[in-house]
Amino acid sequence: MVAEGEQIKVRILNRSLIDHPMHLHGHRVRVLSRNDTHATGSTWWTGSLNVAPGEIFEVDFTADNPGIWMDHCHNFKHGSEGMIMHLAYAGITSPFQEAHIPK
Repeated sequence: MVAEGEQIKVRILNRSLIDHPMHLHGHRVRVLSRNDTHATGSTWWTGSLNVAPGEIFEVDFTADNPGIWMDHCHNFKHGSEGMIMHLAYAGITSPFQEAHIPK
């Protein structure tokens, strides 16, 4: 849960044995560091970030696009298996509800 205008910092650690191309909808992230080495030179802004096994990225972004946004691995099998999170802004709601349909 974030507030509009808030500066958000996220640490992404891949503890698996395969790559995870991560993507936060509705925002661009700025890469601050990779494997605890701070980024230098031109600012690295991205919409998706491939996180290889064992890699650690620290990124930040400004919460400047109110909504309820998906943050997920772009490997669709991983998404279908639940590797999905949501970034929600305080005070924003959805008219939609989850429904469980019996098989």
